[in-house]
Amino acid sequence: MRNAALLLCYFLFATGSNVLLKLSADARETWVILPMFAVGNLAGFAAVLAYTGLLRTLPLHVAFPLSRGLGVLGVQLLAALVYFHEAFTAREAVAVALVTAGIILVGASAPRAPASREAPAAREGPVG
Repeated sequence: MRNAALLLCYFLFATGSNVLLKLSADARETWVILPMFAVGNLAGFAAVLAYTGLLRTLPLHVAFPLSRGLGVLGVQLLAALVYFHEAFTAREAVAVALVTAGIILVGASAPRAPASREAPAAREGPVG
């Protein structure tokens, strides 16, 4: 459940960051560019924090494709289509389907219970 919440946070913050950075790039006035740029970078930092939380409980080979795949889907579907009303071709639809299938396959291979990472206990006794 914690991993799902972290993935959702990553999805929202990474997508929000890209939207805000695109808006700041398109803005013409400095008073608009700077706040959007700053908040976009803060959202990106929050996405990195969520990703770091994922790395605490998931192996890298699972956390990386899940987070990056969700970032692609968020930017492609939510930001580009819904917010910016950009064109969506059949080739892009196939790509989104493949990324989604990859996320599902990688997510299905994720361990259900995190392995303990505690260091082995130090040996007691005489040194020498």
